[in-house]
Amino acid sequence: MSKYKGSFPPTYQDRVGMWPQHSFLTENSKELADFLDGHELLKDGINIFEIGSGGCRNLKYIHDKNNNVNLFASDLHKEASLRNTHESIKDKVIFYGIDTLTLISEHEPEEDIDIFISSDHLMHIDKESVIEIIDNLKTKWKPKYILFRELYSLEGQEIGRRWPRVYHEHNLEDVYDLIDTKSCKNNPNWYNLRLHKLKG
Repeated sequence: MSKYKGSFPPTYQDRVGMWPQHSFLTENSKELADFLDGHELLKDGINIFEIGSGGCRNLKYIHDKNNNVNLFASDLHKEASLRNTHESIKDKVIFYGIDTLTLISEHEPEEDIDIFISSDHLMHIDKESVIEIIDNLKTKWKPKYILFRELYSLEGQEIGRRWPRVYHEHNLEDVYDLIDTKSCKNNPNWYNLRLHKLKG
């Protein structure tokens, strides 16, 4: 179990779900969907899995680009997350109520994953757990593409805050090629979109 799990109760989803407290979160989601669409990755029938999805805000805007994709998601609190999910995808998302460390370390996907997403999520998990998550992602899950929208600046790290924000070295380069990086509109000095493709 990751160290900061207790910092994120079910009510946290009311702040960050489909109708977030801060409008920049909606803009972040639209930017993420545009980034994927710009790479022409949102093909019919692909499987997209987002960890730490909360109310599936990112997946909703991806679904707006192509509604013929398969959506998978996970977060700590399934009921609270789905309560904050848009009706257009609520019955379409296959949702797992589980912490990310347990999910990635102890389970394997039932379907091949074409695009795996973490957006402002790994930064809320402690360093030791993220190392284990990344190792299992590279050796067991092996999605075709990985998209991270995460904290890429040590300057932004603040572990002592109510919702810890942790800088990580993701160390994907032995298994994945980095094919594109984009500074995010919101806080560009801290956050990037980074798209990785499985080698071979």
